[in-house]
Amino acid sequence: MEAQQHPAERWRKAAREHSGPSEEQTRLRLAAMAGQMARDTVASRRAALVDLLADGGAHTREEIWQAIDAQLGRDSWGRRPDETLWRDLRALREGGIRIAYSRRSGVEGYYLQHPPLDMPASKWQEAIDWEHVARIRAMSVPEKNRQAFAAAEFALRQKRLLLAREHPDWEEAQVDAAARRLVFGDHGL
Repeated sequence: MEAQQHPAERWRKAAREHSGPSEEQTRLRLAAMAGQMARDTVASRRAALVDLLADGGAHTREEIWQAIDAQLGRDSWGRRPDETLWRDLRALREGGIRIAYSRRSGVEGYYLQHPPLDMPASKWQEAIDWEHVARIRAMSVPEKNRQAFAAAEFALRQKRLLLAREHPDWEEAQVDAAARRLVFGDHGL
């Protein structure tokens, strides 16, 4: 089988093709990754795996091993190719690439799910109300303390009400102690 082009060369070519001020950062990132891939077997193997899966087809382990070895020109999978492939797939998935496995007859193997990238915003980014943050920053320290203590008192009142309703047989002291523990944590109280 004829050796295919090394992934570093493909990524360098893609870096040269990106032009214009809006794509300058993408071009620089691709060029930097291409340089890394030329020297690093793991990076080049993972880049080749991304390129292979990007063709839209499903690929068995054996097909992946052969195709990538043909591109890199050597045995890049080591003594335990199953484990190496598993680690590479896990690293790519952690990076947001949606890789799945099909067991359907005739299309067995790994493939990219649609959409191929899954980079959801974190729950914190979605929940930030920047106007509220600006108002808090504008407050003095005593105002911030008053607001924090009021919020804590509100949470404690709500937790007391809920616990009293859930446990009608508890005494008020029991409800209060449990509510404080749930709201403020167990700090030797």
